[in-house]
Amino acid sequence: MNCHVRNMVCLSQRSQAKFRIILPLLILIAVALVQPTMSCKNQNCSQHLRHTLRLTKITNKKTAELLETYKASQGDYADLICDMQMDNVPESTISGQTISERILSVYTRLKEFLPHMKTVMEQQKDLNPPTNPVAEGLSKMITQVHRTAMRVNCLLQILQPNIPIPEPAERPTGIPPAQNIFQQKAYGCIVLSRLQELLRKAIQEQKSIKGKMCRKRTKNGSF
Repeated sequence: MNCHVRNMVCLSQRSQAKFRIILPLLILIAVALVQPTMSCKNQNCSQHLRHTLRLTKITNKKTAELLETYKASQGDYADLICDMQMDNVPESTISGQTISERILSVYTRLKEFLPHMKTVMEQQKDLNPPTNPVAEGLSKMITQVHRTAMRVNCLLQILQPNIPIPEPAERPTGIPPAQNIFQQKAYGCIVLSRLQELLRKAIQEQKSIKGKMCRKRTKNGSF
């Protein structure tokens, strides 16, 4: 084996050794990036509940403000179009008998609203300049609702640590393939109205379980 070939072999071996060292680090980084609830372990049950309630209140307040901005941008008859009924928009109801079931319902509902909010944001960009206050507000609100959902996810991990949390479908269901301008205006207002109603109920739900959720678990893991 001549010097050139020997050097190439040594270089290849060193590269493979470095790769074996770096690969586990890359895997850990990738896991951290795709796992939005890693910080759930950094706080106890009471802290999680307190911070989740505070964030839900903030999100509710910002949703109310965005809804008023949305109505003001729609001109006359804004209240009328917001009172319309649409079956394709998620409901604001919270269901379930146990604490775990009701918190899961809150989480599921929040995740269901996200794709609808994205659809409304895209519609607003088409109807108005992309930098209009409603589209910008929706962009920020999508992030806010996502953060709130992740906080609720933390509560679920405490309530049922050994049970996988089901994820709702990523795409909105039931939205017509084409909507006229009036339908788009009504759709956006109804999405925001029901979202605010859901957040209001989520606040009441979290207040009602305060002092109950963080009790010591029973032997079967229920609350």
